[in-house]
This record gives sequence, structure tokens and C-alpha cells, in this order.
Amino acid sequence: QHYFIQSNLREDMKPALILFLGLAFAVDCKEYLNPTVYVAEGGDCSTLLYVEVFNVTFEGDFFGLTDLTETSVTCSVTDDARDMEISFGNVSSHNELINVTDLKVKLGFSQTSTGYWKSKDVTVSYNDISLTSTFSAVPPISKKFSFACSSMTNTTVSDGKAVEPTKAIVSLKNYQVQVFNVANTKFSTEIQCVTWISEGAWMGIVAGVLTITILILSIMMLLNTATPDRFETAKSKCLIIPHEH
Repeated sequence: QHYFIQSNLREDMKPALILFLGLAFAVDCKEYLNPTVYVAEGGDCSTLLYVEVFNVTFEGDFFGLTDLTETSVTCSVTDDARDMEISFGNVSSHNELINVTDLKVKLGFSQTSTGYWKSKDVTVSYNDISLTSTFSAVPPISKKFSFACSSMTNTTVSDGKAVEPTKAIVSLKNYQVQVFNVANTKFSTEIQCVTWISEGAWMGIVAGVLTITILILSIMMLLNTATPDRFETAKSKCLIIPHEH
């Protein structure tokens, strides 16, 4: 994309403006620089995950997982569940403030006897520490479909300690996942997380209904207004208002 700037700013202010816009553009686009597909195959278990923003955030810094290229992906089956584990090895955080060993993110999914699947839990492990939580990124959908979502999903995981627990946030955005009926490492038809009627649409509908209701009531009141059928004349009796002295 190309951006053209035309203004009446002083010449000494233009470099600062251009630098500001460049930084803003870089920050805005950083989330979408490294879309990644994670594929796990083997035995009776095959999973696919496409994601453009995949971060693990600790206090003070975060790991941009799609920036990491030395990864391995495995898939395991346990009863009615399937787990997709992505290993990133020994890595440093984005600003190199945190160094961890053997960083792994495991996404758990469950299935029902009626042919539906959903996300179950997510686990982040590193330095012999394991943080886990329930995972609601995928609602119950049919096994015939994959699931795609452009919204940001944030899940807080912890070690479960009552006092000073260790926490992290797993973030996904612009992702698509499929854990059943994967054929030729391709996604099937997706179910979108975007609802048919958004919050803004609901606000517009409610405001429109209220406006139409007020308009109809106003018209009905105007139609029910009766015009006077008697008028005063010179022979009419004068109106006398009694009053006390």
C-alpha cells in the first residue's frame, strides 16, 4: 500500500510526522506478518491450525509464536479427546526480557457421541512449569466442519496456586482449526465465529424500532385530534369567571 501526505506543516515537522505514521503502520501490520499453519499427522489423529496472531504473554513481555520457525507438532488421542501439542524449544520473548526452555502449547479438544466437537483446555509448559485453563476458542460444531474466527481470543492460564500463582495469557486471532475428518491436510468448510447480527446491528434495530413506534404514536395522536365545531359570535353569552374580592 502507498500513502501520500500533503499538508501545510513546517518543513522541520514533516520528518517527525512521517516517522510517526511509519511506526503506526508497522505496529498495525505486525500482527499479520507471519501467518502460520501447524499440521499434526500420525495414526488416527490429524489436526490443522492456521493462525496469524499466536502469542503467549507473561508479565512484562510476550512470545510471538508465529515468529518461531523451529517447531514440532504432535497429535494424540485419549478416549473422546484429541490434543494438539506444539513444541517451540528454547526461546526468548519478543523484547528478550524472558528466556524459557522447552516451551510447549497444548490445545485440547473433545467430542460428543452426537457428532460434535469443541475446544476443551489449553496448557502452556516451560521450565518444568505447567499452566492450564479451560479453552473456549471453539464452540460445539459438527465434525464435518472446521472452525474459523477473526476475533481475538484471550485465555488466562495459571498453575493453580492459591497464593501468588504464575499466570500467562494465550492469544489467538484470525485462526482456523480442524481436528476431525482432515483430508489431504486441507480444511473443510468452515463455521465462522461472527454472528449473523452484531452488537452494532442490534443497537440499530432497537433504535429503529423505538423511532418507528414514536412516529406511529405521534401520527395516531394527531389523527385523533378533533377540530372545534362551535365558535363564539357577537350574540354568544359572555364567559364569566367568578372571583372573590
